[in-house]
Amino acid sequence: MIRLRTAARVMPAFWLAIPVCVLAALYVTLFPISDGYGTDATATGTATLPFVGALCAACAAWEGSRLRRARVWGAPSVRSRVEIALWSILPAVLAGSLAIGVAVGVQLLRSAAGLPDVRLIGVAVLDLVAYASAGFAAGVLLPFAVAGPLAIVATMFWLAFVPAMDPVWMRHLTGMFRDCCMLQSDLAPGAAIASTMVNLGIIAAAALLVSGLAPGARRAGAAVALSSAALVGVLFVGSMTYSPTVPRDPSGLLCRVTGGTTVCVWPEHENRLDEVARIVADVRAGWQRAGMTVPSHFTEADPNIAPEEAVAFGFNGRLSTRDIIIGDLARGALPEFPDCPGGYTGSIAFEYLEAWYAATGGMSADEMQERYTYPTDPFPSVSSVLDQLHSASPEVRRNWIARAEDVSQACDEWPADLIAVER
Repeated sequence: MIRLRTAARVMPAFWLAIPVCVLAALYVTLFPISDGYGTDATATGTATLPFVGALCAACAAWEGSRLRRARVWGAPSVRSRVEIALWSILPAVLAGSLAIGVAVGVQLLRSAAGLPDVRLIGVAVLDLVAYASAGFAAGVLLPFAVAGPLAIVATMFWLAFVPAMDPVWMRHLTGMFRDCCMLQSDLAPGAAIASTMVNLGIIAAAALLVSGLAPGARRAGAAVALSSAALVGVLFVGSMTYSPTVPRDPSGLLCRVTGGTTVCVWPEHENRLDEVARIVADVRAGWQRAGMTVPSHFTEADPNIAPEEAVAFGFNGRLSTRDIIIGDLARGALPEFPDCPGGYTGSIAFEYLEAWYAATGGMSADEMQERYTYPTDPFPSVSSVLDQLHSASPEVRRNWIARAEDVSQACDEWPADLIAVER
């Protein structure tokens, strides 16, 4: 075990710990503030992994190269190779973990969120251990002039370029879950397991490459460890989309029942529940006056698990005004987007439907003007359609809504007059 005073003098991880923490704290401020959700804030903090992980890998490569230059690694020693490697990479992992912790802490404070998500922090720390192990192995096997740049470039490529490649689920193997999690979502267990398996594969491969086995056995063992871990990881994430998430457990929702209307929000929005319930009541009354079929359940749950016939909506607890919440409710009342292989052609119908729901829900005239005044050629302007709907009978309105909902699901070309109020 190296003395702390000596370690601080010769190990670059000690020199770079404070600068990388400052950089991580500044970098995370470039991201939006999380909406009081600790999981989201923690995920944003892990966005610092590309340069923090590269630092860990490079510092570990330096330590490995020192042992290589001094011919210590292959020489007889009282301490085991595992112990030597552990004390060589530990400072790099601790410095990187501190930087990740600082980034997460800054985002939690900015977001007024609760406790960090230990799952995301655990995966991030295991990431750092894996990159430091790989960097150390590179330093033992190669001159630092090669091992150092290789450790930095390989880590940056893995964390910054692989997430941008197709297929999109490859990003979940890296353990950088920056795309997790909106308020209605949670980290997918499969993504965490896949990343963990890949990290363990990297650690095992690094250990085998610097072991005392024959060169052929080392290379074969490392290849088997990496390929097996990657295969297991793919089995867990191969069917996932770009977002490593699952719907958040709806049992955590806080609900208010008033006059036959149920409004449910996440705990992060508890302080606005009464206000939102009043807005929902006003919007629902406006929709009823317009002759629309109105649901009685409004929830912030993920639309995929929300109760049938409920309006699933979301809003920002810090920034959303009354008009913005009305717009969110109007958007939540829209039909689902169609699954069209070549893209859908009925998207314009969503604009008219949303504007009608917002107008009848009580959105202010200024907000309506700002949101829905734009060219719609060759279709009629949104404002003209709304004027016609306001003066139409309830039956005409209901017919138009049904027709517009059908058009919104179109995958092929359709006659432009379908969006007209009266046909």
